[in-house]
Amino acid sequence: MAKKPTKREDEAPLAALRTVLKTQAIQLSPGINQISNPPPPDQHLEYYFIPMQFMTQYQAYNRPGKPLKNLKLVNYDKPAISLSFFYKHKYSIERQVIHGDVLQHIKNYRDDLLNRSLMEQLSVGQLKELRETDELLRRVRQEPDAYQACFSNYHHKYYYWYCTYRYFDDLASMKTTTSSEHLLKHTERVGHQVHERLNIIFIDPEYINESVPHDHKLIDRELKNYPIHLRQGITTLYLRER
Repeated sequence: MAKKPTKREDEAPLAALRTVLKTQAIQLSPGINQISNPPPPDQHLEYYFIPMQFMTQYQAYNRPGKPLKNLKLVNYDKPAISLSFFYKHKYSIERQVIHGDVLQHIKNYRDDLLNRSLMEQLSVGQLKELRETDELLRRVRQEPDAYQACFSNYHHKYYYWYCTYRYFDDLASMKTTTSSEHLLKHTERVGHQVHERLNIIFIDPEYINESVPHDHKLIDRELKNYPIHLRQGITTLYLRER
């Protein structure tokens, strides 16, 4: 059975947060920073790159297991040393369904058509759909095993930007880990208000500007401690005063 997303209910004060975020946020660019494929300007996607020194100011909004509806701390306590983004169709399918849930879904669909018929004249196609839905509801009630059912949002075309970030799992040994998270986006239903949502991505200002070897070896960090470099052929001598 597909894992259902955690329900988000509480909201953060976005207007107040934006005022603070815009004084802290920095710009990152491919070729200068360790970032690839950043999302193009999109009115439905709002995100900020925040240096790790400000991270503790957002501790109250870090709520594992009970996330906020309109704010996502993408990588709290895991400041990124490199970032990449990709666009993905996010969907789920639930095959082990409860008969009562199936009945309720059909009933809600039928009731929406009935309510619409009270407000406006239904088309020939809509009237036919109402009759067919009524018949379907009766049969599913009378014959619970007549249909095989599943729930999915596949055809709703929910596409999201994902952020993949690398961070130090152990700074002493330079061991890194990579994780991915989808980003929240502004949503709007026709005739309804826009629901604004924003994302905060914390970054390590020192390492977001330089490559960290994926082999997790200490050599890169160790050689930084030798200020004198004498290169001959394919070998460099590194020196430091005792």
